[in-house]
Amino acid sequence: MNAARFLRAAGVVAAIVAYQLAAHHAASTPGAHGLGLALVLAPLLLVALNAAVRSNVRAWLLPLWALACAALWLGRATLTAHFGWGLWLEHASFNLALAWMFGRTLRSGREPLCTQFATMVHGKLEARVVLYTRRVTAAWALFFVGTAFVSTMLFAFASIVTWSTFANYLALPLVGLMFVAEYACRRIALPDMEPSSIMDAVRAYTQSVQMRRSGAQ
Repeated sequence: MNAARFLRAAGVVAAIVAYQLAAHHAASTPGAHGLGLALVLAPLLLVALNAAVRSNVRAWLLPLWALACAALWLGRATLTAHFGWGLWLEHASFNLALAWMFGRTLRSGREPLCTQFATMVHGKLEARVVLYTRRVTAAWALFFVGTAFVSTMLFAFASIVTWSTFANYLALPLVGLMFVAEYACRRIALPDMEPSSIMDAVRAYTQSVQMRRSGAQ
């Protein structure tokens, strides 16, 4: 990985960590709910603004975006009191989106996502490897569904601080633990397979995207 890519990756990781620390602070600190609301709305408004600016009908969308901002400002008191709902919705929907990304590739006629990654790294796969990567794809889909379910149960029946501890401090380490567990299972199930890491898959995927773009041009 060159210096530029390393810095971009480090920047993304730092931004995620900073967001989660700020979200937990907002959830656990009296008087910080305004920060929580900002954390909920700012990403959505920035994405909407970017889409509006890039749209061919931005002359209509930009005023609508401004009106939406004004409406949110006027209703900020009510929204601030219930900012936790927004944080929960972001967390649960993000995990469900990841579950869908993995799960949809398990349909008949589709190549499982982990099989795609393994093919990018190792080339043509044996049948036993294809079966294993299909099961890993299903395991990741279930993992993200389970994360969304636990997040929802804690939000509904535990305190906001307990939910925030899980969502902001435990969810990502659990993803890392999932990678470690999968690697251990792979070494047992496929002991003769050349070891590879998530970074190998990331590099292979990046190269594949760049090749497709070059071919399209």
